[in-house]
Amino acid sequence: MAQAVPTDRDALNSGPLSAEWEVLTLIGRQVGMVPWPVFLSMMLIASLAWGRMADPLVLTWGVLVCAVLLLRWRLLRAPSMDRPMGPQLQLATWLSGINGLTHALSALAFPVLPEVERAIVSLLLAGLSAGSVATTAGHPRVFPAYVIPAMGSVALAWALVPTSSERSWAGISMGLLALMYMLVLLGLGRDNHRRLLASTELRQREAALNQDLVKALAQAEAANAAKTRFLAAASHDLRQPLHTLSLFSAALQAQDLTPQSQEILVYMNRAIGALGEQLSALLDLSKLDAEVVKATLTGVPVHALLSQLHEQYQDAASQKGLKLVLEADESLCVHSDGLHLSRVVRNLVDNAVKYSDGGTIWLQASPIEETGQVQIQVRDTGRGIAIDQHARVFEEFFQLENPERDRNKGLGLGLSIVRRLCHLLEIDLVMQSEPGVGTRFTLTLPEGDMPTLVGPTAPPVDTSVFKGLKVLVIDDEADVRAAMLHLLGSMGATVWLAASTFDSLGICNQERPDIVLADFRLRGEESGIRAIRKIRQIHPEVPALLISGDTAPDRLQEAQQEGLILLHKPVSADLLIQAVTLVLAPSDGP
Repeated sequence: MAQAVPTDRDALNSGPLSAEWEVLTLIGRQVGMVPWPVFLSMMLIASLAWGRMADPLVLTWGVLVCAVLLLRWRLLRAPSMDRPMGPQLQLATWLSGINGLTHALSALAFPVLPEVERAIVSLLLAGLSAGSVATTAGHPRVFPAYVIPAMGSVALAWALVPTSSERSWAGISMGLLALMYMLVLLGLGRDNHRRLLASTELRQREAALNQDLVKALAQAEAANAAKTRFLAAASHDLRQPLHTLSLFSAALQAQDLTPQSQEILVYMNRAIGALGEQLSALLDLSKLDAEVVKATLTGVPVHALLSQLHEQYQDAASQKGLKLVLEADESLCVHSDGLHLSRVVRNLVDNAVKYSDGGTIWLQASPIEETGQVQIQVRDTGRGIAIDQHARVFEEFFQLENPERDRNKGLGLGLSIVRRLCHLLEIDLVMQSEPGVGTRFTLTLPEGDMPTLVGPTAPPVDTSVFKGLKVLVIDDEADVRAAMLHLLGSMGATVWLAASTFDSLGICNQERPDIVLADFRLRGEESGIRAIRKIRQIHPEVPALLISGDTAPDRLQEAQQEGLILLHKPVSADLLIQAVTLVLAPSDGP
């Protein structure tokens, strides 16, 4: 069975490109196709000489031609990059020379052939010589090894063998023409090989560039993964004390405090809330990158969505002397996810308020009659963005005017989240901005049908759900356990504390908790998910919640696959009450 000849792509993938390898692979491809036209040409020459020369001599020459063709096919069809190029190329040169010599022997028939038959032989050898320019890529050794004996014999034969014509100069002229033709072919071969060298060098550069790009891509992916791990670890480490502080603050708020203490608590809760919002932005990025955020597409009334944001930012805009204008028809409705779309527009409005020192901010919506779409625009007369910064504003943590990293201006994640959410919702997002003029963000969405039913609302906050409730808290942080004990105990719950899976199983072997609140990441290789699985082996289907400060994408996916509700630290008392109420609700409830 014939072996596969390596292609240029194989060479690119398996080793460095070289002109020698190009020649060898080219010859390897051609030795399977060239024999047929060469065989037919030689048989035609043999038929012209048959009967004019000794038949055994003609037959021997034909067998020799076929043997050389077979030898070249056998030895040159499968070059190998595992062997040195030099010896392989030397073999190709020798075989090319032998092939040229066997073809040159056909000139021995010139003395017995008329001029017309001589011309036919000359044309056949000239055609084969011209074809060898391509089949050998004009290699400076392989190509001359064939063409010099082949065409040289023709030139000598015309010059030395007398013609029957009275014009004795005709034979010499034909010899000179054959010699000139050979020289032209040698020049063409040289030029062809130069082009091959240039092409090979270009592909070598391309291969090196591709390798550099692959390395750069791998480094970028590694850096991005490292960034994700760092953000997840940093977020977890920051959320732990913030979560503890939030729980202690909620427990403190239930106590009888003096007015001065209540005022201090308000400011403290405000600071906790601001820090929590910034950490939540990191969580949003992790969720979107982990692709655990899903879109529920329904009809979303545009006027109601913009009106809510208009009301929410009215005071902040007024404090900066900004005029906030709403222009939207109440009949407009888009097909999207209301929660995610609200987040997109909210981030755009928030940026407009932050980076406008005066003038007007418009919240606008209008239909596009021709395409059945709706455009939502957030336009301001703020500071604007330079053209060379248009792409950068969508990068994580990039802020144009916050060198002092003022926490009131956020972390620079708003537009990064906007871009990801627009990709999730398949929203066409266009930004137009000019320094000193302002910025316009345009969202293009498909029209939707106005909803007729009101969706379910969040469960009401009612602390009575904890009265008499037996709660098992699993957390490896002593401060968190103490804070949960104070908070849940103040609401009437019986609280059992465990620092590990082993501790929790010891409790569950004696008591059955009504609900388990487990930290996602415990000491060592332990996790809240494994702890809940082991507890459910003792008490099947016991309700459980996961609480985590970890924002790593694989953590988010694991929790989703387990079918557990995951709360992210810091967890407010109201959110904890709502989640517990939801988990304890009957399965046929809302």
